[in-house]
Amino acid sequence: MGNALEFIKGVDKLHAFYTENVRMLAHAYDLSDEEAARVLETYDFRNVARSILRPPRVDLMGPLED
Repeated sequence: MGNALEFIKGVDKLHAFYTENVRMLAHAYDLSDEEAARVLETYDFRNVARSILRPPRVDLMGPLED
């Protein structure tokens, strides 16, 4: 079970990193998080649209282990 939990922690951190990059890209194009979410939803990026509207579940700069 230990490996599975470490895997989930890694996926969580990777997802947060990806989401933050999408958020930064939206801001580079002068889109608010809400505007970017609407555009993403229009093009079927539903998971990303929801994710950029929520704070990350993990500290992007912190270690993987808790």
